[in-house]
Amino acid sequence: MMKRLFADPTGNSTVELAIIMPVLVLLTCMAGDVAMAFKAKIGLQRAAERTAQLAAVGGYTNDTTKTQAAYNNLAADAAAAGGVSTSNVTVTPTLLCDATVQTASPEVPCADGQQTKRYVAIAISGTYKPMFAKLMPGSSKWSSQGIALTGSSSVRLQ
Repeated sequence: MMKRLFADPTGNSTVELAIIMPVLVLLTCMAGDVAMAFKAKIGLQRAAERTAQLAAVGGYTNDTTKTQAAYNNLAADAAAAGGVSTSNVTVTPTLLCDATVQTASPEVPCADGQQTKRYVAIAISGTYKPMFAKLMPGSSKWSSQGIALTGSSSVRLQ
């Protein structure tokens, strides 16, 4: 009876499919999860680039109170576009006077005769929590914290 059972090839493909199907489904789900993480990363990058464009269009004033309000508005716009809170957005203004970075206050104008360059950099950070993180070995930190993602852009204003 056993000889006849082992000699009969009927059903071999079904057994092989039953063995390999869970692996294929898991790989497909993980590939989809990685694609969604890349989509989230691209969303943060696009939000940072959009905010840099808004900064370039918005112009610049020497009034420091209006400038700080404009930077706060940029941070709020970046947060809304990226789907994160404003605490995850950093807007960094930079002033170069004759290629020297003015760190004290970027709003203070350069001395007469110096070449002025104003820049603003936008950095957005977020996290992506994989859907199938608990299936990964050693994934206890992934499931609770997520994967850190960032998007950044900078633009010259003046």
